[in-house]
Parts: sequence; C-alpha cells; structure tokens
Amino acid sequence: MLLKPGPLDGEECAIMNAHAAIGAQILSRPATQVFQMGERIALTHHEKGMGDGYRNGLSGEDIPMKARICGVADFFDGLTMDRPYRKAVPNDEVVEMILSENGTSFDPSVVEVFLRVRGEIEAVQVEHL
Repeated sequence: MLLKPGPLDGEECAIMNAHAAIGAQILSRPATQVFQMGERIALTHHEKGMGDGYRNGLSGEDIPMKARICGVADFFDGLTMDRPYRKAVPNDEVVEMILSENGTSFDPSVVEVFLRVRGEIEAVQVEHL
C-alpha cells in the first residue's frame, strides 16, 4: 500500500494503522533477545510523548527508549522519501517539523542526538538515493 498512487481508502488506512501490531506479531515468533527488542519497538514506535500516538496510548518514560529513537528516525525517513502519492519533503522542513514537536511527540534527548548526527544521517541518505 505504500506504493499505491493516491489516497488510501478506509480499509487500507486500518491495515496501515495495524502495521505496528502486525510487525510485532511477526517478530514475536523467534524467542531471541534481538527479536524481543524488535517486537517491543514495532509495538511502540508510533507512540507519542504526550500519549496521543497509537497503539497503546503510552507517554513519556513508558515508551521504550529504543522506540522513541525509532519514532524520530521513522518520521524523518518517511517524510524525506518520495511516495507515489507525494514528493519527498525537504530535509530542512522535516527537521523543523521535528523541532516543532520536540517535547510533545518526540523525546527532547532523542531530538538532541538526532540534530547532532544529522550530517551523518544525511550522508547515508544521499548514498542511497
């Protein structure tokens, strides 16, 4: 569905919103530490600092740190890539969006590190375009 041109219908949106649970279910099968960590990240990477994210309505410290890190990375990556239904948003604009949600949707300590390593992230990003 990520490659579908045009907007998603209601059923498709519901499936997309279930991706966290589906990913967690897939990662729950092998009982190794790495897969257990992946399962927790999959379940919680769309939670937001103020509890207005999705799956479980977690907030603040209740969101695992690894999921808070993945949340910022997923947001940046998702918006800075072309999709069939929209062009990529310029990096500077996405960073401004992250900064506007700093302390509400995103953990300030994660945003601080993201900003510090932004150049390294963008160097890798350019290599894969």
